[in-house]
Amino acid sequence: MKLLFVGLLLISIQSFSQSKEIKTKGRIEIGTELQLYPVGFIPTITSNVFIKENWALRFRIGGNFANRQDFSGYNDNELAKGFGGSVGLVKYLPSWKGSFFFGATLDTWNMWTDWKDGLNTSNPTSGTTYNVVLQPWVNAGYLYDITNKWNAGLSLGIGREINVITRGEKVGEGWMGILTFSVNYRL
Repeated sequence: MKLLFVGLLLISIQSFSQSKEIKTKGRIEIGTELQLYPVGFIPTITSNVFIKENWALRFRIGGNFANRQDFSGYNDNELAKGFGGSVGLVKYLPSWKGSFFFGATLDTWNMWTDWKDGLNTSNPTSGTTYNVVLQPWVNAGYLYDITNKWNAGLSLGIGREINVITRGEKVGEGWMGILTFSVNYRL
């Protein structure tokens, strides 16, 4: 009897999950993104989990690579790298052969910055700074449906790097423009 009950329960769950409403809410996209900003780039693996038909939670993991040179305001030269992740919310507006989208995301990066200062003096200094960076950003763009499973997109955004934990000398932070290329596969 218990086995029959468990079997019927599993069949019911499977049938319920096949309904159109549940498929829309449970849709998942996996993909990759490449973000370019004035002094670096961020490659990531992404996942968009749809919570409603046109709303998705965005999750990302990846690396952050920057060559700030003397743009930081703190040092003559900064070369940074690190890893981190993101969580965000995206709104899709279906149009033509794809969707316009608007997103808000919060990144967290663990960064190690090799810096050099006083390069044009007789006593230059150098070192490595570890910092945790929070990077809130917003973007807007368009995703083109290549097939019913694949889409590719382009977006522009603006964000801010905020050093919340710094171990070592101060290193660059501030506002940045962001250009993002993305490719996604619908599961």
